[in-house]
Amino acid sequence: MPAVESKTGRTTPTPEVVVEPTSTTTPSDRGERSVRVRFDDRQMNSNYANVANVGMSKDEVTLLFGTNQTWGAVGDEIVIQLSSRVIMTPSVAKNFVDTLQRVLREYEEKIGKIR
Repeated sequence: MPAVESKTGRTTPTPEVVVEPTSTTTPSDRGERSVRVRFDDRQMNSNYANVANVGMSKDEVTLLFGTNQTWGAVGDEIVIQLSSRVIMTPSVAKNFVDTLQRVLREYEEKIGKIR
């Protein structure tokens, strides 16, 4: 994935575009216009997560991300410090899963199997 320098001066990998074409016709064949997607990261926060959880309702899918900092804890409870909640429609979640699976396949082909 190529890196890009943002307006904040940080160099970050160019994110994958989750929405992909579903047919071989061009936008002009369908009477549509082509649109360039630009990711504006000026207000983006970055968080590390070693724990993820997923919830759902009829209208949305919710992803929770956090950090387990209780290594070697003894007791009946492990506390996960949640840092991010991402809420999306089921159709966006489906496109996200498809893209994530493709990226992980490419990762394993280049780097090796994830255990």
